[in-house]
Amino acid sequence: MTFIKNYGDFLWQGTLITVILSVVAMILATIIASVIVAGKLSKNKLISGGTTVIIELIRGLPTLCILFLCFYGLPELVSGQFMGIDNGRLVSGLIGLTIAESVFVAEIIRAGIQSVDSGQMEGARSIGFSKLASYRYIVLPQAIRNILPTMGNEFANIIKSSSQVSVIGIADLMFTSQKIQGISYKPFQAVIAVSIIYLIFSVSITQIVALAERRGKTKRLVI
Repeated sequence: MTFIKNYGDFLWQGTLITVILSVVAMILATIIASVIVAGKLSKNKLISGGTTVIIELIRGLPTLCILFLCFYGLPELVSGQFMGIDNGRLVSGLIGLTIAESVFVAEIIRAGIQSVDSGQMEGARSIGFSKLASYRYIVLPQAIRNILPTMGNEFANIIKSSSQVSVIGIADLMFTSQKIQGISYKPFQAVIAVSIIYLIFSVSITQIVALAERRGKTKRLVI
């Protein structure tokens, strides 16, 4: 308890940065992933082939490598600080994390869309729906129901993956643990405290996803 009392403020700030970074990266990754999926499912072979190459290139690189490429390769887009963090580092970390996660989110979305029976699309088109309307009103609502549990688990993975931004100097939870180690000379306690916070996030998200999935199944059975 004394450790938490002395270093709780550091842990709180690190937790806040981790949550903000993970949430924003998840939102941006989902937007980019939607574009990637549209390209992947395109009937234009040039577009679908180019999208496949991009996916494989990004998937073939470790997240840490992508973060370093963004950190050293991108110009400083903005100046100033946010919550004591240099904006150049923050933008680089956010872009790197978003790029790394977008391809995995894209695969989740693609699998969700393709899990919907093709007869649904054919039926919608046969009664006069356009292709866009068929996706919007028939396919996507069903796909989203299939996607949400996996997306929840992927968000938990993003929170854990975000720990790698500490290597470029972003004061997330992992960076905070290193900072506390330097002040307190208690490396084990610092890592344990941060590990517990990551574990709380991971278990909580997993349980929420499982609960939502059970409720969804119950509603479908009632209907």
